[in-house]
Amino acid sequence: MSLGLSPEPNSRTENSMFRDVISVDVEDYFHAESLASIVKTADWHTLPSRVEANTDRILELFAEAQVHATFFVLGWVAERQPALVRKIVACGHELACHSYRHRLIYALQTQEFRADSQRAKEAIEQAAGQAVYGYRAPTFSIVTKTLWALDILAELGFTYDSSVFPIHHDRYGIPQAPRFPFRVTTEVGSIVEYPMTTFRFWGTHNFPVA
Repeated sequence: MSLGLSPEPNSRTENSMFRDVISVDVEDYFHAESLASIVKTADWHTLPSRVEANTDRILELFAEAQVHATFFVLGWVAERQPALVRKIVACGHELACHSYRHRLIYALQTQEFRADSQRAKEAIEQAAGQAVYGYRAPTFSIVTKTLWALDILAELGFTYDSSVFPIHHDRYGIPQAPRFPFRVTTEVGSIVEYPMTTFRFWGTHNFPVA
């Protein structure tokens, strides 16, 4: 699948006003891909968790600033800390999905990705008591060779994704992707992509801001 793109009606042009959006990935420090070679998934439950205290602090800061955000929650976290998920909702924020086990998509087979995404979506929805429509891939791992993941996300009922980073990077990125929201047509329906924030330098290079 290629990025058969069409801009969203309200997406930004270079000369238009744009309302900023903010999002948070709700995961623990030991979920980071940079620690994958050191920390085994089977050992996660033995490690001290910091995700609740850190998320509470973010919620406090957002409340002080009167900011509402989208929280992309790891399914593994939602299963173990459903009260945290409900607190995010109670504070008026949107819930979205950040996979179940924080595994790189290009390290998974299609059926593995489908199972991981479905399990994560169900865990978050069960904890929150409401539907979840957004997805963000671990380490922004929807890249050119994993665009098939968007078909699966649409199949599972996700209506938007925020995984594409329109930059050059050694581990992720689709540098030719649009910098602002666009719609992708898949075999099972369309899905809106909200790319990560970049700054255009010299009119030719995108630099990451997010």
